[in-house]
Amino acid sequence: MELEQKPKQDIWREHINNWRQSTLSQKEYCQRNDISFSSFGYWRSRLNRLAKPRNKLIPIAVSQTAPVIAVFLPGGLRLDVPSHVLADVLPVVYRTIQ
Repeated sequence: MELEQKPKQDIWREHINNWRQSTLSQKEYCQRNDISFSSFGYWRSRLNRLAKPRNKLIPIAVSQTAPVIAVFLPGGLRLDVPSHVLADVLPVVYRTIQ
């Protein structure tokens, strides 16, 4: 039976997590674990880049309520209508005031 090998990325992620949990410097950790210091730096940098989101979009909060349009009617009446129903309401208002 063959032994399954972990992908390199997983091996290095483990090393970096172990180093972060240790009190050792990067160089000391590499020496104690017989790891190339330059390879450790390469993988730490690479995994940091992979962990960061790639898009430059900034999330924004969008209100769930629709904008309200104020319709001023004869006689000083004001009718506040959500914009998504304005097309349905205006014909009714027009017929009513005629």
